[in-house]
Amino acid sequence: MDIVRNLAGGNGKPSALDLLYNGDLAADSTTTRYSGSLVKLMDFDDLDHGQFYTFAGLTTAMENVFGILEEEQPTSGNYLPDDATYGMVRRRVTPITPGAVIRAEYSQADPAGNVNYDTGATGTAASSSLTAGALTTADTLIGAWVYFLNGDNAGYLHYITDNNTTVAVLATALTADVVATDDFLVIEAANTRIVDFDATFTGIKSETDDGAKGNAIVGLNTLISAPGVRQQYLDRDKHDVVKIDNAKFYHDFILPNTLMSHPIATS
Repeated sequence: MDIVRNLAGGNGKPSALDLLYNGDLAADSTTTRYSGSLVKLMDFDDLDHGQFYTFAGLTTAMENVFGILEEEQPTSGNYLPDDATYGMVRRRVTPITPGAVIRAEYSQADPAGNVNYDTGATGTAASSSLTAGALTTADTLIGAWVYFLNGDNAGYLHYITDNNTTVAVLATALTADVVATDDFLVIEAANTRIVDFDATFTGIKSETDDGAKGNAIVGLNTLISAPGVRQQYLDRDKHDVVKIDNAKFYHDFILPNTLMSHPIATS
């Protein structure tokens, strides 16, 4: 993730700070934390090892989010405030100020190698119905997109106009059959209010089921880029059922609850 604009004042990102950081809650961290991952401040009532900045995916995930890590934390040399021998390490963190526009990629895999794409959908050539498995709530994919990574539809991008709890309805019919082993990305509707951050909290994981999406955002825009295709907003009139090989997708959004926009409770 990266900050690409600041609506509260200018287009630049805030200056990074050197902050005391340990990537785990209760141990000197031996876990890689990646550049671009979200950073939170320890819960105010969790005092077992002191208070410090840490990985936003830890309990309670996305509580007291402060910023974005600008350098990788390696698997050694990281210490808690109460370490018996060593002092804490400072890491570069860019604060998420009010109005900061964050850009995150719908990557096929996160930096740790965890798969971010979906699979298991089926469909028939010339049909506009994509049976996508678990879809907890109707209408949640209206305005979203599906991009096929492989199979006979590889490279095709489809706009979604409707969904029930089983089927997503495409604006334009499939050009070929979709089989359950085909992999694809779901790019959420531009103004969505909820996504599923990936395991490293550096990007967004493709997810058909709204029941698995647990990260609140204020969605602004979705974008596409590819070799020979400049980065641009996704547009149904331009991109529906277009074949674009090796495309990448991004979401611009604001985080509604961060330390910079809300004071910390102390009691």
